Amino acid sequence: MNNIIFITGASSDIGTEFIRSIKEECLIIAHYNTSSHSLKELSKELKNTMIMVKADLSSEEEVEAMLAYIEEKHGIPNKIVHLAASKFENIRFKNVEWAKFQKEIEISLKSIVLILNLFLPKLANEKRGKVLIMLSSVTLNVPPKALVSYTTVKYALLGLMKSLASEYSDKGITINAISPSMVETKFLSEINEKFVEIAAASHPLKRNASIIDIIPAMHLLLSPESDYINGVNIPITGGSIF
Repeated sequence: MNNIIFITGASSDIGTEFIRSIKEECLIIAHYNTSSHSLKELSKELKNTMIMVKADLSSEEEVEAMLAYIEEKHGIPNKIVHLAASKFENIRFKNVEWAKFQKEIEISLKSIVLILNLFLPKLANEKRGKVLIMLSSVTLNVPPKALVSYTTVKYALLGLMKSLASEYSDKGITINAISPSMVETKFLSEINEKFVEIAAASHPLKRNASIIDIIPAMHLLLSPESDYINGVNIPITGGSIF
């Protein structure tokens, strides 16, 4: 198979809906951490083959074992979608311990550094490849309060995306990101419902984003139509941030 899509955090609401929406012929490699139930149910609907791989992304050993398995058994993914992140949680900076920063760095940042460090040089030899990183509207203008660790890591990912897009720009590889505003998924389960309601009420469209609002941009950035788009962070905010 020459078309392999590797998705971290594939068992998330966004991950499963994105997989469900894939129309091109490909091999899907879907990463999960604790539960594969949603992916197993999804696999019954798919025409494409989906391989599920388990790894705790905060463990370097597990990430490296997962990558070794993927390369040995299935080859080098030519499309990489990084969705993995800790759950959204409101904590004031004075109450944030370094362990919270470290965990988010390991899950969201370190894991994709390890993944791309292995796969990008090999894709460069083939002169092809597309990488898509899920960021957030916190990277656009002034971020909300009490999201310091989440915001810090998203900005670090933005820097990584920009740097790698520049470094690999002549290798036939595009590396981009999308930054949606609040998307109503189980990712928000750790924050106060009132915060979600206020965000919707203050939005120009009087609602938060849904998963189907962001899927088209994901497909665009993984398609040949985006071959001239590189190093871009696309806002998907419904007009709430400029």
